[in-house]
This record gives sequence, structure tokens and C-alpha cells, in this order.
Amino acid sequence: MKKIEGICYFLALFSLLLGALMLFVFTAVRFTGFLLWCASAALVIFALLTRWKENHRLALWLRRVFLILLAAGFAFFLVLEAWVVSWARTDWETPVAAVIVLGAGVNGTEPSLSLRTRLDAAFDYVQHRPDIPIVVSGSQGPNEEISEARCMADWLMERGIEPGRIVLEEQADNTRENLRYSLELLAERGVDAGDGIAVASSDYHLARASLYMEGNMVPVAARMPEKYWLLTVNYYVREAFGAAAELVF
Repeated sequence: MKKIEGICYFLALFSLLLGALMLFVFTAVRFTGFLLWCASAALVIFALLTRWKENHRLALWLRRVFLILLAAGFAFFLVLEAWVVSWARTDWETPVAAVIVLGAGVNGTEPSLSLRTRLDAAFDYVQHRPDIPIVVSGSQGPNEEISEARCMADWLMERGIEPGRIVLEEQADNTRENLRYSLELLAERGVDAGDGIAVASSDYHLARASLYMEGNMVPVAARMPEKYWLLTVNYYVREAFGAAAELVF
């Protein structure tokens, strides 16, 4: 048992240091760093439990319960992650009546990397659907000189999208509001959610968006460039926990 205890402490220290690096240096992946700190705490708890004599009944049951809880949590995470991945695709076949592009950060007046990937995906998608309206949704946040919706509209018009096709939704502060307000604007234009609405967002984000969507949602997945693979992994992991929080609370 001393060998197991030593391994646990070593892994706990490694997780603690790596997590600190992500939390305070590579802050773009700080959620993964927070999870590593949680893993470090779990390893320390298990190591302390192994200090008790192996034949101690209370220690034995505590270790079993602890491991069962960890296994159940990990299984739940895998199920949620599989659900997130199942939505991370673009459905090119299903007919739609409109497209909603969900907002992300704006750097001054220029789209952030996340927003740019969403715009690229939406632009590719609407090229084959020249007659449907495009709702760009997102309010103006801190350090943004214009709203996310205005930034997206300008970007699309610069690339030849007719202004008459673009509907600005500049009130939404989160995904739930993005979809609700966008559907209200589409309803005013005679578009029913049951007709099929395409939603363009980051690939990892589409599953959670489907929780808020009324009617038939058709996914349009925006993917980060391959060189940002670590950031993508961080987002996918974070999204599974976000979905869990949404389902529980």
C-alpha cells in the first residue's frame, strides 16, 4: 500500500503543477487546469485512505465508495462527451428556412478567433442557400466597440452577402437569449421554428445550444484551426461539464 500511496502523491504533485501552469500561464486552457487541481485533490484523498491498515473495514469501504463515485462520475462524463461530439457536425442535407449565427467575442470591431470560425462556417453554409435569411445574434460586451451582431453583419456584407438577407439581433447576452430573440425576429418575418432552422456555432457548443432551441435545429459546426488542438480539447471537456450543470440545475 505504501507504493500505491507514493504513486498517488507523485501524480497529485504533477497534476497540481501542471494545473497551476494552465491556470496562471496558459490561461486559455484554465478550465483544464482547474480539473487537474481537482484530480490532484482526489489523489491525495485516496492516498490518505490507503494509510489505514489494509484490513481495516472502514478504510476498505471508504476506498470502495470513493472509487465507485469516481467511476460513476467518469462514466457520466463520457456519456455527456459523446453527446457533445454527436452534435459537432454540419448537416448539409436537411432543408432549412433560416440560419442563426451565434455570437462570440469581438476585439474592438474585428471578430475574435472563435467568432471568425463561426462566420466562416456560416458563410460556407449560406453559399448554397441564397434565399434564406441570416440572423446574426449577440449584444455588445465589455471592451467591444460594436455589438457582436453588427460585427458579424459587417463581415458578411464585406464578402458579398446582401444586406437585405441579414437580420440583426443585438440584445442577447447568452446562448439562451441568442436563440429566443432570434426566433422571435424570424417569427415576425413569417419563419416558423418547426420549418427547420440552421444554427451556426462552434462545434463543441452546438449540443448545449440544442437544449435551448425550440423547434427543429440543424447544426452548422465551426471548427478551430488544427494548431489550436489543445484549446479545442479544453473547450470540449468544459462543454461536457457545462451540459451537466445545465441538466442538473
